[in-house]
Amino acid sequence: MPPRLSTDFDDPILKDFLAPQLRDHGCNVEIDHGLWALFAVPSTDSLANAIARSLLQRVAFHHDSGASADDVWTLYYVDTPNRAAALHWLEEVPKILDGESLPASPAHRALIEDVIGSDKPHRAALRLGELHTGGEITAGLVSEPTKVRSLLDRLHQREPLFFSALLTLLNHHLVDLVVLLQQMIPEDVALKNEIVMGGLSRDPFLQSRQDAAAEIRNLLLRYQLINPIDQQKNQAITNPYAVFMDVRVEDDSATVPLDGTTITVPCVHFRQAVRSIRRNLYRGEELASLDTRAPWITKETAHPFRFIKQRLESRREIPVLDALYMLERAVER
Repeated sequence: MPPRLSTDFDDPILKDFLAPQLRDHGCNVEIDHGLWALFAVPSTDSLANAIARSLLQRVAFHHDSGASADDVWTLYYVDTPNRAAALHWLEEVPKILDGESLPASPAHRALIEDVIGSDKPHRAALRLGELHTGGEITAGLVSEPTKVRSLLDRLHQREPLFFSALLTLLNHHLVDLVVLLQQMIPEDVALKNEIVMGGLSRDPFLQSRQDAAAEIRNLLLRYQLINPIDQQKNQAITNPYAVFMDVRVEDDSATVPLDGTTITVPCVHFRQAVRSIRRNLYRGEELASLDTRAPWITKETAHPFRFIKQRLESRREIPVLDALYMLERAVER
């Protein structure tokens, strides 16, 4: 994937610049009517101004800059129509630098709401699927418990188009499976079983609902949210990603298979390895070019790094950033 942040400065320099800026400004200070300060730096500080310009050189929203009334400060700002996009970008940048998963943008959140509440949910779901295929969004986009519960609730209205919409989200890994398992109730599973086991319909519209319900059920079986033995919600697991990725977590440690044996590492080091890989992918590195000789690999992250890379290479059907999301979630409790 292309780098999400283009700048000539190293991460520590950017973090040192951003911390006070986000605390004191960060598009939350109105410097004039309808104008919001992104950054405010001393006019004589050439390094700080260079960092600000470097960060803003390729942003998608319109911004401007100018001197304060006393010429002491250089202000970088946006107007109100661009404020939401700027706030989202400011939320993204620290996560990019730390290698964390990125939050949903306002536009993506609006599409999620359309899936939940519009009369054409399949169109919004298809658009989210296209964005996922294009690498603009990644796994776990729908992770708020109330949103996931709303998706499950709407299934009970038995709308064929909504079954298709939910299937699209699941096929693109956009619904967090840990939250989905937590939110599932017996009635949700019974509904899918009932529709799947019903007789074939002569109405192709209703048959499409049955087909989608069967595929949703198969996905839930694959990730073991449904127990294949009794066909009910799986009560034996709490984290589908851990089961799918073959990670066992106990007492803040993760046990994983590596080179024919098993190793146990602290979950904190496992997460550090995931985020180190993701941070370098954000910079434009290719997975194949990352190995244990990289200077950012430490003694603590070397073993989990090797397992993670092996798991990514064995799950090539899953986009790399999606698989990293699954692996990071696998060690959360």
